[in-house]
Amino acid sequence: MLEVLRKKGVNHTILWIIAIIIILSFGVFGTAYRIDNIVNSAGTLFGHSVSIKDFQQAYYDAQDQAIRVYGDEYFKNGNKLDLEQETWDRLILLKEAKKRGIQASDQEVVAFIAVIPYFQRGGQFDHTLYTEIVENPRVFDRSIPDFEEGVRKQIMIKKLLDQVAPDYILSDAQLKKEYEKRNEKITLAYVLFNAAEYAKNATATDDEIQKFYDEHKEQFRAAPAIVLNYVQTKDKAMADTLSKELKPGSDFASVAQALKLEMKTSSPFTQEEPILTFASNPDNVGNFFKMKQGEFSPPLEVPDGWQIVQLKEKRASAVPALADIKDQVKQALLLEKGFGLAKPEADHALSGLTDALKNKDFKTAAKGLGLKVEETPAFGRKEYIANVGLISEFQQEADQLSVNKRLSGVISSSQGPAIIYLEKMEKPEASQFDSDKENFRQMINAEHRNQILITFMSQLRSQADLHSKIKHQ
Repeated sequence: MLEVLRKKGVNHTILWIIAIIIILSFGVFGTAYRIDNIVNSAGTLFGHSVSIKDFQQAYYDAQDQAIRVYGDEYFKNGNKLDLEQETWDRLILLKEAKKRGIQASDQEVVAFIAVIPYFQRGGQFDHTLYTEIVENPRVFDRSIPDFEEGVRKQIMIKKLLDQVAPDYILSDAQLKKEYEKRNEKITLAYVLFNAAEYAKNATATDDEIQKFYDEHKEQFRAAPAIVLNYVQTKDKAMADTLSKELKPGSDFASVAQALKLEMKTSSPFTQEEPILTFASNPDNVGNFFKMKQGEFSPPLEVPDGWQIVQLKEKRASAVPALADIKDQVKQALLLEKGFGLAKPEADHALSGLTDALKNKDFKTAAKGLGLKVEETPAFGRKEYIANVGLISEFQQEADQLSVNKRLSGVISSSQGPAIIYLEKMEKPEASQFDSDKENFRQMINAEHRNQILITFMSQLRSQADLHSKIKHQ
């Protein structure tokens, strides 16, 4: 350990203790990798070779940082972090930090480590505890010098990111205005020109259907699908027995029947739309699609007991022949024509509404033009809305509406052209802003910095022109 850390009286009121970790890519990705022994380079960055030693050191540093940030959660879900990409990002960022002359002193390393809670006893840094945790194979599993050098590099990265994306300062008045915009509730009145209704007045000849099919084949491509044989039982012991009896090439139905169990066969289904029998666990469904034909799964726990499945058939993605989906193609063509018929009607209605709103309210103006007005429930301009039909589609357009501009133009929606009108606005209570102000300020600052850092990292990655030689186990 750095000698100064052993001295008493280290100042624990450090100005910052949070290290920034840049993991811009998430996904299911194991941390196992290998580099062929005959290869002396892990890859190239900025046109220069990166040695195996430097890559591995950066990889362990990235892992240390993930443990510091996520704590126990890392050991549960760390395999979902793309640590290989994080390693390359660290090397890219360190290259840029050194280019800018950014350094980290021993005292800064000391200050960082001294305030980490799990290195303390009774609120004071404990060197023995620190050594035990850092060298513990089930935690960091690092030598003290290597761990501290990783911290030094992390401090350099943080300084670089602070330099690129400094704190975003807003006055209280600016902050309140943004808070009100994000938290006010609005209600929209709207007129929908439903394409499906207009499609009822459209026709399609066989030649048109053929032409539409030829031009939109990918629209009708069927996703990969599988068919499963499966046995389900509420008895875990029975499921375990069945699993032990099943060998490669076993007749699933016969083995199940010998145990007085019934094997069933599913209808074909896709990963995006699994049948109800298997839908309770998306991870299981994903694994089914990775199985080889004839392969058996281990016993799988499901809400109604236990399942063992066998992949019976795998169907590749394909475009069905027109003869097999002619009705589907015809309906898609008619709907497209419906959109085309609806758009001029919407344009004409917008012109009429614009004139009528000079002396009438929206609902009265629309009714006078023979238009049907509908209304959304109240929702937040910046509120996350998932699968709530037209509201989520209207949300972005509604963000452009205000007291001075209540009427939209003709906008597109999945159901047809529409015109929306800002009917009501409900601002949050002033007391609500006062209680949320500081948290909201931090959130706005983080959003602003993240946008800058994502762009910065994207540009650096492009300049680095990474060519990795890492192979995954």
